[in-house]
Amino acid sequence: MRRLVVMMVALSAVVQPVFADDLSAREQDVKQQLAAASNQLTVLDLQMATLEVTVTDTQQRIERERVQVRLLARALYAQPDSVVALVFQSASVAEAVTRIADLTSAGDRAAATKRALDQDLARLSSDRTRLQTARDQASDLKKQLEAQFAKLVAQVVALRTPSPAPAQLPLALTPGSVSAIQQIILDAFASLGAGAQTWALRVGKCESNYNPYAVNRFSGASGLFQFLASTWASTPQHASSPFDPVANAQAAAYLYRTAGPSQWQCR
Repeated sequence: MRRLVVMMVALSAVVQPVFADDLSAREQDVKQQLAAASNQLTVLDLQMATLEVTVTDTQQRIERERVQVRLLARALYAQPDSVVALVFQSASVAEAVTRIADLTSAGDRAAATKRALDQDLARLSSDRTRLQTARDQASDLKKQLEAQFAKLVAQVVALRTPSPAPAQLPLALTPGSVSAIQQIILDAFASLGAGAQTWALRVGKCESNYNPYAVNRFSGASGLFQFLASTWASTPQHASSPFDPVANAQAAAYLYRTAGPSQWQCR
């Protein structure tokens, strides 16, 4: 069995660096994809900005053409209300025909210009929709890659960070270990006096029978002095495990000193 454990530890030592290297390679791959997605977004943003300028220019051209046609009609014949009025205002039939032809030509020019510019606007609107769709897709891809990259970085950091050494706790409650637990309690309560030490030994026996692994299956209270999770979180030892007998005894001494012995029902 011991040889098997040694072999498993050795295998773990070999596999973990390989896994870490694989994660690093995936991290670099995702990083490159993320850079490519960012570049694509930049290109699409530039294309959309250029397209917006083109749309604005086209709309301005439409307004200029409309103004020019109105000015042309006004300059020719003061924009007559109707063709009949134009005929009566003419000195001769030939002049009336010429005026009608000129206004018809101006109208045709305006209509042709409007059709061409409307076609340009429709094409630009289609291009805008296409670019916006492409940008939305690229933005979604970038967000997915960022989440994947962050996950991979966290995994790599976790693999490269050494795990803290487990607390050295007694493996079994032999008579010798009970004596050691009692000494831990006496040391923790030493500054509070002999009376407090005697009380602590009695409560430790009553609460857990000096078992640092004791857990109340109803309340979840843990350790020598049966701390609830909420109470343990309020002690200076909260960063340690409640199953560490030294930390648990010191936390009990702290609570005894600051809140009194009434915190324990078991006496």
